Amino acid sequence: MKRLAWALVAVLAVVASVVALADATQNRPDAALPGSVTTVSFTVSTTRLARRGDPAAAAALWAVCSATVPGTVSAAEADGDAWKATVEPAIGEHGQKRLVGCLEDLTLDRVIGRVLDIAAS
Repeated sequence: MKRLAWALVAVLAVVASVVALADATQNRPDAALPGSVTTVSFTVSTTRLARRGDPAAAAALWAVCSATVPGTVSAAEADGDAWKATVEPAIGEHGQKRLVGCLEDLTLDRVIGRVLDIAAS
């Protein structure tokens, strides 16, 4: 009887863990704020094997990662050593996490981004 009780406790613990993990990693939508804009500033690093250089890498990385958030996105434009782009309406906390995760993970071969700033106005 003790074995059955411990087995039941173990199964319940595993189920509770899976439910908690699923809730923590769920993709939640953010409320849209009409008339607001999020400005994203990021840099890109490419290996010497990337043939088209940083401008093409920044454009490609932004094109891929901007698809992770809703709204109208601008093209990435050079701003000194960085790149800037906008998303309208402004994205919320969950959208920012998705966007930063995409830009800073190795999304494209030989290209990695680093987010400098995300500002909503």
